[in-house]
Amino acid sequence: MQYKYKIWIEKDDNTVFGMGISRLLTLVEETGSLHKAAMSLKMSYRAAWGKIRDYEKRLGVGLLEKGRHGRTGARLTDEGKEMLLEFNRLTKELDQTLDEGPIQDILSRIEKIGEKIE
Repeated sequence: MQYKYKIWIEKDDNTVFGMGISRLLTLVEETGSLHKAAMSLKMSYRAAWGKIRDYEKRLGVGLLEKGRHGRTGARLTDEGKEMLLEFNRLTKELDQTLDEGPIQDILSRIEKIGEKIE
């Protein structure tokens, strides 16, 4: 058995960063293209760009710079890189805490309960 979780950051009851935008920005950074990142996530370019704009508005900072005339790719702004880096640090810390914490004992007990039912 294994655990899964989702985490996001809120400001004034609005999500300002989470796993979805993190994945999108990571793919933009890897591919150098919002279009390619969107395709990889099976979403339209328009939906991806709308998502970026929504998060930029909520955060109050730019996350993505489009290439010249919108045709030469995209890259993360310094603030976008920093947000992604800090969010990745947060999830890594949570993963480590959960892996080393009592959750493994809890999962083991849950698994034993499931074995009794079979």
